[in-house]
Amino acid sequence: MSAQNLLYSLPNELLVAIASSGQEDRVADLTSPHSAWPTQPTAFCSEWTLSHLSHRFRDVIVGASELWKLTEANLATEGSVEIFKLYLERSRACKISVTLREFPEGNIIGSGLPMRTGQIIVAHLKRIWSLRILVRTCAGGANMLGLFRDAAAPQLQHLEAICHPDENRPDGGFFSFGAPRLSLLKIEGFTLQPATLWTPSLTHLELRRVRFDDTTLAAINQCPSLAHLHLDMDYVYTSTRLHLPTMKSLHLLIPKGGADYLPWFLKNFDAPALTELTVEGSHGDQIASLFSRTSFLGSTFPVLTSVSFVFRCSCTCETDPDCTPQHTISSPPAVFPALSHLTLINQCFTHTLIQDILGPASHPWPLLKSVTVCPIKGSLENVCSTLADTVKGKRERGQPLPKIRLLRPPVSFENWVESSSMDVRMLW
Repeated sequence: MSAQNLLYSLPNELLVAIASSGQEDRVADLTSPHSAWPTQPTAFCSEWTLSHLSHRFRDVIVGASELWKLTEANLATEGSVEIFKLYLERSRACKISVTLREFPEGNIIGSGLPMRTGQIIVAHLKRIWSLRILVRTCAGGANMLGLFRDAAAPQLQHLEAICHPDENRPDGGFFSFGAPRLSLLKIEGFTLQPATLWTPSLTHLELRRVRFDDTTLAAINQCPSLAHLHLDMDYVYTSTRLHLPTMKSLHLLIPKGGADYLPWFLKNFDAPALTELTVEGSHGDQIASLFSRTSFLGSTFPVLTSVSFVFRCSCTCETDPDCTPQHTISSPPAVFPALSHLTLINQCFTHTLIQDILGPASHPWPLLKSVTVCPIKGSLENVCSTLADTVKGKRERGQPLPKIRLLRPPVSFENWVESSSMDVRMLW
């Protein structure tokens, strides 16, 4: 039997299974923290391809409603919106995921497609469990998303909304009539509005390019079950504090500021259950100022065990005489009494921080178990020498030493992840 005849003789159940297995990467992408959906359209849809091979295949695949629950559309292409409608019809009563993108080469201004697509979605809101939207024009995005403002989404668990223009921030109020199952929310480039009918269920919240003002803080404070928070914000002075009793991890991307800016920023958080903190945009003098503090005026992090500081751009602080750290770390940080894992990525004055934390003049850090260091370019030799002297001194004095991991600086820190860096050496 020829390969073609063998293919066409496959039983219906096996055809459906083949189409379903071809969706595995798309299903995994829905919940992946490293999803590339805003920039990379789906290249292959197994259910669409198989449904066009023959009349029999079409009848089998189209009749399997569970194969049509991964829906997406290019907001700038009418043909894509029509295919999107077909997916919604063929998925019938299944719970569905919806991905909407406006690509750079498209132009939705005056096309009416965003509003039309939004109206199509509203008719199926009761079935949507995942909704991801990327718009590049504020007007088009605001008009479409406005359709969701006074609506309910009873099955929605995952919502991502991205608006790329920087000059304006459309209103990001969603589903004021309730989304009781919503657990993950990612907002970028919108103005977040409080919505008491859905925020109590949130456990994961990401806000990027959002103003850190009283309105935003009020919305965050309405999330009593929040466990993971990622903030990338323009800071605006505010008197509102965040009370997050269940939060386990906090990822901050801070704007440029002086040596005391980082402690001043963190004092807005009251997170007694926090165990993991990552700060992007920090500098060595800010870390020294933070670790030398004895209190945060009421903010406490009693069980925080892991702190990471990451800087993704080039830094010239070490060549600027005005940027010399003004604070000396002489003892374990009082604001992080349980700290056991410290990571310093592309931080200026890393050698000074190491001397302060592990050098002969510092008090012992009995709970510190590991230190991971990836120095700025051009400072690897200096940091290696400082670490070697530190290890030697600790051993000579018979003092305990944390596990020290030294990573080689990458070509660029812009998209740095720890797994992409090579170990220079392991020191104990």
